[in-house]
Amino acid sequence: MEKIKRNRAQTSQRIINALEDVIAEKGIDGIGINRISEKAGVSKVLIYRYFGGLDGLLTHYIKMGRLFPLLSPATLEQLRPVHENDLSKLWYKQLIHTYRFFRQFPAAFQVLKATVAETSPMADEASAAYDEELARMVGQLAYIKGADYQAVSAIMAGAMSYLTLLSKNNRTIVGINLSTEEGWNRVEDAVRIIYTALNRMAVQSEKVSLEVHQTGVPTNFW
Repeated sequence: MEKIKRNRAQTSQRIINALEDVIAEKGIDGIGINRISEKAGVSKVLIYRYFGGLDGLLTHYIKMGRLFPLLSPATLEQLRPVHENDLSKLWYKQLIHTYRFFRQFPAAFQVLKATVAETSPMADEASAAYDEELARMVGQLAYIKGADYQAVSAIMAGAMSYLTLLSKNNRTIVGINLSTEEGWNRVEDAVRIIYTALNRMAVQSEKVSLEVHQTGVPTNFW
């Protein structure tokens, strides 16, 4: 039984790796059972058996933690801010880390592109899974009550998604060259400033309460 589980896990990983390669090479709409099974060296039947088909495979890939970190309860307890002003670190670090990943890894970028700029059944599937994971991550790291953190996160994530897509087309925005590290350093500095200001406003507001904890925030987590 243990060997069967191990073989299934190894085969599933080969399928996931093949899917990731195909997404990077062909984009979301280039995904196909034949292409993935050939690249993975497995039968198409196994893809259906393990994942229920292409939709299930794509959703599993997006939700497995490569695009957005899967945080355990123990990790979330460690991340809980100690001081009220620590919350801004969680906000800007999660956003900066996430969109660095989307810029650097071709498959992740193609998933992001499909959620914003493409219309097809596979793009719809990717968009739904992407949004669910983004909402999960934002919700886990909110540690705030009395403020619409979801709307704020939607604006920030939407802006970063748009800027990330522009970066691959060698475009500029407000004179900032998004194809350069210098340009992205300016964007990331601005993200820090915005979230630091929001944190300060939240602390000063009588309607907003922040959850703090006794343990520290691992500065190198993201």
